[in-house]
Amino acid sequence: MKRARRVATLAVLSCLAAWSGSAAAAEHIVRFDDPALAARIDGAPLYTLSVDCLTRAARERTADAGRGAILRALISNRLLAGAARRDFKDEQLQGGSRVAFLPDVASDDKLAALLRAQFGPELEAALQALPGATLDGLVQERGEATPAQWEQVFGKPGSLRLEYALNPAQIALAKKVVLLRYRLEPQRDETITLYQVYRRQNVQGRVELYNGNMAFLRQQVQLTLAGRFETHWAAGRFGAAALADLRRSLDEQEQARALLALHGIGDDIDAESALLGRLATRVSGPEIAAYYRDHRDEFQRIERVKARHIRVADERAGDVVLAGAARGEDFGALARRYSIAADAASGGELGWIVHEGKLSWLAQLAFMQPEGEVSRPFRAPLGPNQAAPWEIVLVERRVQASQAADSEAVAYVARKAVAREKAAAQLAALRERLLREATIEINGKLLAMPAPTSAPVQS
Repeated sequence: MKRARRVATLAVLSCLAAWSGSAAAAEHIVRFDDPALAARIDGAPLYTLSVDCLTRAARERTADAGRGAILRALISNRLLAGAARRDFKDEQLQGGSRVAFLPDVASDDKLAALLRAQFGPELEAALQALPGATLDGLVQERGEATPAQWEQVFGKPGSLRLEYALNPAQIALAKKVVLLRYRLEPQRDETITLYQVYRRQNVQGRVELYNGNMAFLRQQVQLTLAGRFETHWAAGRFGAAALADLRRSLDEQEQARALLALHGIGDDIDAESALLGRLATRVSGPEIAAYYRDHRDEFQRIERVKARHIRVADERAGDVVLAGAARGEDFGALARRYSIAADAASGGELGWIVHEGKLSWLAQLAFMQPEGEVSRPFRAPLGPNQAAPWEIVLVERRVQASQAADSEAVAYVARKAVAREKAAAQLAALRERLLREATIEINGKLLAMPAPTSAPVQS
């Protein structure tokens, strides 16, 4: 038993030390045993529910995802998200609310979707237990806005607008319009108002409301009730604190991703950010020169090509030429026989084409082709109803050269790359400092258990 406990503790210490890149973080880890909690970070709980739900979600993408890796990610996300909220404005960490869903609405939807995916059978059993085995069993009273109220809130349907947003007076009125009164608990009525439905919409949904789409409104009321039923069930099943922690963990995933993106790390490596922009302006000439020296292969370009071409009247003639080339016939001989261009007599000789200034369409085509391979026929870029010739190109030689070290193109690429390297180093230092300064307590018994593969079934 002592050996197993020691092995589990060492596993926790080694994985968290590797995660931070330093053994310093491991010095703060204290082993404890509480089945409801996976960890405590500076005394604040991280619940087992969050780790298990996100482990199961990860296993849908990666079969061997384990609790340890997910726990490390959740701890990292919690620390990084706190730093992100402190150092960056909300709009830098979130999408624009004018076209997207509000952050709390997106969080509600994500939580409800996770609950449905992982606890679907239990939720369905809870639904079947309602009167009539539907959400209608919760409904105490249905309401609707009068035509006058609707026009006061949204104006006349179909009117052109600069934006679909309510002013304070319209919001106040929309809050008074009760669309549904329901009861999740005995003797406790709750409501869904017109304003609550409105604020749950992105811009497309708001357009539907402004256009008076009542079927859409009724659907959104039903979806709102379903989401509240699901989260109420989960709070009763796992506890309100554990459910709030799961929602928080989902939010922190997004905040940590946003922080990484601000540091140039993520799926979109070309995305710009104010942080990267500031760092790029501070990249010095010597740093640009050093980057160029260490990454010279990135700055290779085709300087010139020696090429021939065959111009034919249509694609069918091009296929005839291509068949001859496939049989090994000389390209120059094919050009003299089939080409309708003025240079047919010289075997379609284009000579050396230098990559400078604005290239013709044919020159661009030549620069796109690999050396020594006869291209397929390409139609000249003319209108669909215009008679256009077709071109077949053979690049006989390609000469590559490095861009000049002092060129603006080199400086632009180097500044962005060096800025991204500096941002990544800053983020790594931040992560290490946060881990070093935090007191992290881990439920070692939890990590010693097999990772969950399916949601538990309530007995």
